Amino acid sequence: MHLNLRLRFLKALVNVPMRILDKLVSFPRSVEAPQTEMLLAVYERMMKTYWLDCVQGTFGCAPDGNFKRLLRVSMKVLAWISEDDNYYRAWLGLAFLLAKEQTDKFEETVSAGEIKHFIKMLWMADVDFLDEQFVEFDRLYFLEFSLASHLVNLSRMKCSMPALQRTKKIGGKIES
Repeated sequence: MHLNLRLRFLKALVNVPMRILDKLVSFPRSVEAPQTEMLLAVYERMMKTYWLDCVQGTFGCAPDGNFKRLLRVSMKVLAWISEDDNYYRAWLGLAFLLAKEQTDKFEETVSAGEIKHFIKMLWMADVDFLDEQFVEFDRLYFLEFSLASHLVNLSRMKCSMPALQRTKKIGGKIES
C-alpha cells in the first residue's frame, strides 16, 4: 500500500472515533494517584506545547484539531483508568519508569553521527555539515532535538498568549 494512502487510512481510523470520544468522555473530577497526576502534568505540558506550535504556524494558521483531540481523549481515558484500576495504574507507573530508563540509555549510547541522522529523519533537516565535535559539545540539546525537534523548546516556554488564555481549566487541567 502506498505510504501516503496508508497514513491517511490510519489517521481516519483514529480521528473519526476521537471526535465522538472527545464529546463523551470527561476528565475525572478528582485525582488521587501519583501516576495520574504525573500523566496529567505531562499531557498539560503537551497541550500547551501544541497551542504554542499552532500559534507559531508550524502546520498553518488553522490546524484541523485532530492531534489536539487525540491528546485530550488519550489523557481523559488514561486518567479515568488510572484512577479506577490499580492494575492499570501500576502499568502506567511502569511506563513512566521504563520511558526514563530508555531515555537515559539513549543518551548514553547514541553517537554524534546517529544524532545527526535522527534529526534528518525527523524533520529532513540536513545537519551533516555540523562537525561531530560540535554536536558532542552541546550533546543534550542535539539529543533532545533528535527526539522532539523544536517542541522541546516550546514545552519549556512560559507564555501568556491569547490562545493559551482561551483554554478552560477542567478539574485543574487544561482542556481547550
